[in-house]
Amino acid sequence: MRAIIGLSGKQFCVKEGDMFEVFKLPYQKGSQFTIQDVLAIEKEGSLITDKNILKNCSVIAEIVDEKKGRKLYVFKKKKKTGYSKKTGHRDILSIVKIVKIQTSNAAS
Repeated sequence: MRAIIGLSGKQFCVKEGDMFEVFKLPYQKGSQFTIQDVLAIEKEGSLITDKNILKNCSVIAEIVDEKKGRKLYVFKKKKKTGYSKKTGHRDILSIVKIVKIQTSNAAS
């Protein structure tokens, strides 16, 4: 069984046991949380996209770890004035593991 979920402004196609990185979430390391934003579920070869059925479905996920992403460099320069500025930026990422995909009885 697979599900398409919305999390942290992005969409992910996940199944139980998948691990992926998203921007930092407001949960502690090792805690479980529920994702209600389920966009579609693929179950036994059929795709369920009915919003009335999906509002009863959810995905249980767990924060495995937090880490820093790769460094992004920003370089600004203006000609003839000698102005140049170099800065860097690193996002903090949460590593999320999908524990369970819960469906309603109507989706069975």
